[in-house]
Amino acid sequence: MENKNLLSIGKIVNTFGIKGAVKIALEKSIEVNDINGIKLLFIENTNNVIIPKQVESISMQKSHLVVYFKEHNHINEVEIFKGKKVKYLNDNDAFSIFYDLTYYSVVYNKQNGKVIETMFNGNHDLVKVLLENEEKAFWVPLVDVYTNDIDDESRIITLKNIEGLK
Repeated sequence: MENKNLLSIGKIVNTFGIKGAVKIALEKSIEVNDINGIKLLFIENTNNVIIPKQVESISMQKSHLVVYFKEHNHINEVEIFKGKKVKYLNDNDAFSIFYDLTYYSVVYNKQNGKVIETMFNGNHDLVKVLLENEEKAFWVPLVDVYTNDIDDESRIITLKNIEGLK
């Protein structure tokens, strides 16, 4: 299976009990939508080989998943997975990714800038923007009126019509 099709969801941080369960710490940007839809996980070993593992049962405990894999019934069988990355083929939207916009750059009329703060006002996400060669930051609602594009892959927000917001 091609590695780029898999969503990295977390890391196995420990075993859980003696019956072969593992505890997976989720990445901060990952949220679980449908725990019952998770039937197959992939473990990336130290050689970057992806190993598929069928899920027998899964539960959520705080910000961790507790997973029992089929064919692993004892703690000794899952010890080798500690510290390994866990991936998921997110074809049924069991997980969502939330991007931290404070890591995004901003472009407006060939002028670069950066997001220095974010906020949700109840209706829209807003970003506090500081453009190059400007001293004062200002808030921009992430709505069609002010945004041309939000590219999550390159982490760039392209703005428009923001003169009145400065």
